[in-house]
Amino acid sequence: MRAYATALCAAILLVSFDILSAPALFLQADGEKTVIVRQIREPAPLTIHFIHSVQKTPVEEFLTAYPDGHFHLTGTRYQSHGVGLPFLPEEGTFRQEGEHFVLDMDRDYAELSLRTGVGTELMIEAGGKRIPVYEMYPVGTRIDLVVAPFYTYFL
Repeated sequence: MRAYATALCAAILLVSFDILSAPALFLQADGEKTVIVRQIREPAPLTIHFIHSVQKTPVEEFLTAYPDGHFHLTGTRYQSHGVGLPFLPEEGTFRQEGEHFVLDMDRDYAELSLRTGVGTELMIEAGGKRIPVYEMYPVGTRIDLVVAPFYTYFL
């Protein structure tokens, strides 16, 4: 019976270690951490939604969060074409899909920081969740998206 209890405790410890050490996607702001995706063992899709501050139209940025902590921007989709929106051929493959302009891109980022803005309605979508960041934090708040071991949530 004692061997069984020891084996059970060892199994629980190993599973706990595996869960706690797995990379997770966090939103950090104002000293708080919010778990967006609990485990990122494979690349995880991530979409940033906001209203463009100049054009006042919706923009979506499509990214992938990687277990090693970096982010990859694969494209953007937006409704207007103008100041502050990408359109140059060297930025990626540009096309129009109905009412939307789409730019397929290939950019890596070691870190990802955003800010809430007046009327920008910043939202983060990942892991089946859509987080209305603009409702959670005041205008001007720095928002960091971070991939780190899950146990860091408790530190």
